[in-house]
Amino acid sequence: ISRNMGRSNRFPDLQSPIASTNNAAPLTKESQDVVSVERRDYSLDTCITWAVRIIVIFISVSCVFYREILQNTINSSWLFLQKSWIFNSVYFETWWATFCFAWIVPLYPFTIHFIPSFNKYKIDPSVTYVHQTVLGMLKEAVIYMAPLMFLDTVTVKKYHGVDPSLWKTKQQSVIQHTRALPLDPPELGRVLFDLIASIMTFDVFFFIVHLFFHKNLWLFRNIHAHHHHHDVMHPHVTNKLTVVERIVLILSANFALKLFQSHPLTRMLFVPVFVWLLVENHTGYDLPFGLHRVIPFHLYGGSVKHYKHHIHGSKYYQPFFTYLDLLLEYFINTKKIQWKYNGSKEKQ
Repeated sequence: ISRNMGRSNRFPDLQSPIASTNNAAPLTKESQDVVSVERRDYSLDTCITWAVRIIVIFISVSCVFYREILQNTINSSWLFLQKSWIFNSVYFETWWATFCFAWIVPLYPFTIHFIPSFNKYKIDPSVTYVHQTVLGMLKEAVIYMAPLMFLDTVTVKKYHGVDPSLWKTKQQSVIQHTRALPLDPPELGRVLFDLIASIMTFDVFFFIVHLFFHKNLWLFRNIHAHHHHHDVMHPHVTNKLTVVERIVLILSANFALKLFQSHPLTRMLFVPVFVWLLVENHTGYDLPFGLHRVIPFHLYGGSVKHYKHHIHGSKYYQPFFTYLDLLLEYFINTKKIQWKYNGSKEKQ
């Protein structure tokens, strides 16, 4: 059985696949795209999807009616965070991202794996949860945090709303310990806008980077192939990245937040949302309450499209949404039609 999941035959394997106790064979490139493990009740799935949509709409409307209460919550939260030495530390965002990944994985995919009724939602029977040792998790955390904490130590963090003179004072020191934070809290509407806009901007930027990783042989072999080198899909594949790829991912997200001059509180809220979306992409489950089901008109790819990407490796490069992949597919198909037309004219 081929274990060449998500890699083109042109690219040689760079390391052995992850050891797994799962006996189910993963889908190969020649296999069917998506299969169901058990018979699904699609009418019930539709009801669940619509229930989640109604809940989302209800929460959105409630935010409008109770915006003053929410704004007061933001104000008091910001006052509390300003007094926290952890939040003031230059290493806070690195620690926070590590913490979020550490609790989101066991909270979401790990729990689903041990509920038998969710087995029918597996995209493929091979989907599982690969357990990690404590030593393995510590090693992964060190590899993740070390380069980012180095950048935190030598970089002056510049946030919108901070007096530029504070940055100049901090630049006099080579080693940074604390962040210069804005005095005022963000507005509720701006927080919501920045969260959505930053996710969408990252989605565009990393689509371009991801496409280059796959289309350039050297970049794929040396940077991106490691992410695709696994025997079965499982949540820990999310963080199966080379150091360069991890830094590119973080800098892409940071670029999106910087573009909209996002408040530090918004940046803190962005991290769990961002990590959740990345982990959900690698669960290997087609859940009725997944974002790819909740967001209508197939605008969001989610775990299904990303699973296909790991199988084929030649499509679905957009991390979250689908419109750029559709445009790329349209462009490629148009070019193919033109080449065939021009070739037929030359023969004549």
